[in-house]
Amino acid sequence: MKMKDFNISMTQYGKGDIITGTIVMIGQKEVVVSLGGLKEGVFDKSELDPAFKLGDAILVMVTGEIDDKGCLVVHHKGVNKALEDKEKLKSLKVGSELSFTVNSINTSGLLGEFMGYRVFLPFSQCAPADYVNRNTLLSREISAIVIELDNIKKSIVCSTKLMHNAQNEPVEIGQVLSGSVIKLEDKYALVLLSNGAKAKLSITDASYQHIKSLKDALELNHEYQFKVLDFNQDFSRISVGLKQLKQNPLDEIFNTLSLNDEVEGEVVKILPVGAVIKLDNGLTAMAITKENSDRANVATHHIYKLNSRVKGYISNLNNETKKINIITKKITNQ
Repeated sequence: MKMKDFNISMTQYGKGDIITGTIVMIGQKEVVVSLGGLKEGVFDKSELDPAFKLGDAILVMVTGEIDDKGCLVVHHKGVNKALEDKEKLKSLKVGSELSFTVNSINTSGLLGEFMGYRVFLPFSQCAPADYVNRNTLLSREISAIVIELDNIKKSIVCSTKLMHNAQNEPVEIGQVLSGSVIKLEDKYALVLLSNGAKAKLSITDASYQHIKSLKDALELNHEYQFKVLDFNQDFSRISVGLKQLKQNPLDEIFNTLSLNDEVEGEVVKILPVGAVIKLDNGLTAMAITKENSDRANVATHHIYKLNSRVKGYISNLNNETKKINIITKKITNQ
């Protein structure tokens, strides 16, 4: 076996690997580093900082190529940036920021690469400024926000539209903003708002109707209108809602009710203070224990049974909180 072939067969480093070598020769045009065992790497002397000398340890990045002497072709220049990118890759997720160089353009958008991932920026996700002259985009470095990430296929879809919006502008409770769903789970969704801030949507704030999963009600990367419900002082936690932009259909039913109206429903929860009744009209009422018994300190479960049907009349209506109290029986000795 020739030495060149032997060196190649012993090489276990892959393209993009960053390894530590020892400088064993500094020539007029190239620098040779020992990579351990019989492996040697070589890079152009122009990449070497004058502060390095023979015997020094140095970080190099494998190109995946072999020169005519059987040495691995490596680079020293750009290693620090590559290390930074590797750290970014560890924390890469939907909503992360990244930079990539455009290496091709097709009819749908811009293509590039980030640490072995194929990056796609659709024209639909480009900021308006990017449409001025598409020909100037080739070889341009672009900063964008990840809106889709597939670690298996190693592909990324990103957006500069979100990147170019004002970042983390203050919001107000009650403010209505557009936003794109960037993460979708059963019970919550993460949203990138049009002002660049991230917000959380809970399933309880998505619809007045009962839904088992947000995945049945929303689409990933689709844009919706959201209402700001709450936030903390530095806007790192923002809560938004969808249903708050619509009229609650139960409010209309509530407005038809009056004191002493007869109602009927089912006991759905037993609490120390009373029973929660799901009325047949869709509203929820409370039967306060002490108001439905003339005996002091009686337990709620002594009056009501879970899933049982009860009838009664409305004793209290609170128009602000939409709370209803009912009396389900005349007060008698228990």
